Amino acid sequence: MKSVNGTANNSPVTIDGASLHILPTPPTIHLKTADDVRLEMAKVYRDMRQGRIDMQDGTKLAYVLGQLTKAIETGIIESRMEALERTLNARKKTP
Repeated sequence: MKSVNGTANNSPVTIDGASLHILPTPPTIHLKTADDVRLEMAKVYRDMRQGRIDMQDGTKLAYVLGQLTKAIETGIIESRMEALERTLNARKKTP
C-alpha cells in the first residue's frame, strides 16, 4: 500500500465517505479493564461538557461503557468463584 506521499505504508487509513478524503485514523481505545472503561467514560463526559460530543450521543456512549463495566465485573466475579470452587473441591478430596 502506498501512502499519500508515495512511500510504502502498512498503517490503516480512514476515508471520509462523503468527501473521499483520507482522515487520520483514530487511536485504538483499550477497554480491557474496569479502570480503562472508567477513564474512557470520563473522557466522554468531558467531551460532552465541552460540546465536542452531542449530549444524546455522549449519553449513548456512556450507557454502552456502563454495560461494558458490568460485563467486565461479572467476568471477574465468575473467575473468582470458579477459583474458590476449585479450592473447596480440592479440600474436600484430601482427608
